[in-house]
Amino acid sequence: MEIKIPKLAIIAGNGSIPFYLVEECINQGLEYYLIIIDGHAKELAEKYNPDFIVSLSKMGKAINFVKSLKIKDIVMVGSIKRPSLTNLIPDLWTAKFLASISANIGGDDSILSRLTKALENEGFNIIAPEDIIPSLLCPSGTLGKYKPNNINRNDIISGSKIAKIIGSNDIGQSIVMENGLVLAVEAAEGTDNMIKRSKYLKKEEKGGVLIKIIKPQQDKRIDRPVIGINTLKAIWEAGLDGLAIEKNEILILNVNEVIKYANKKGLFIEGI
Repeated sequence: MEIKIPKLAIIAGNGSIPFYLVEECINQGLEYYLIIIDGHAKELAEKYNPDFIVSLSKMGKAINFVKSLKIKDIVMVGSIKRPSLTNLIPDLWTAKFLASISANIGGDDSILSRLTKALENEGFNIIAPEDIIPSLLCPSGTLGKYKPNNINRNDIISGSKIAKIIGSNDIGQSIVMENGLVLAVEAAEGTDNMIKRSKYLKKEEKGGVLIKIIKPQQDKRIDRPVIGINTLKAIWEAGLDGLAIEKNEILILNVNEVIKYANKKGLFIEGI
């Protein structure tokens, strides 16, 4: 279903997706306003003049700014560094939000889902990046020239089940499997660092699969897992055979560049 957006507020952190989103808004002629979290997205701010820069402790100001423009649709993209709560002096809106989550703060997914709900309570619609750029979503099947072998396929079948269990406990989104063994589980270090760690745990010089899924409790509008060229480079350097990612759930940045690199290095990419 096509979503009609008269104008859009982009709240941006670090990473590549905010660049893609701004470019696509420009290409579509979609009126947008760029709000950058203070201390984040330096290159984005240099390339595209932000309309508003806001501290994480003053989110009420950002909300009032968006309301003043009569904008209903918000997209939140990019990673945000966890702030130190020691020196945080929140405005009234942020203080109320922090108080609402303090009793049962939970993991990152719990916090993000509550933030989404708080913004919806303010009358906003939360838009997913793929609503603007549908091509970001991983399709089904093999991307590129190379396919997983039988060992890889067995690892993908068993590994995807394990990854879903890990994800449902809000631990991580990715694991590395090699010939039936779990070599590494993603935690706070992130996917690329987890892949690098797996290199030193492998039994064989070449082999193994990265499996990446979405955690069932993640709010897909603001917190979808992402892979890009750096993920493929980490896979190659670790000696893995390729990766399997959840179809229609994982975002792929610059998919043509990713497939070209995989073809060059003999890696498979499988949408499962």
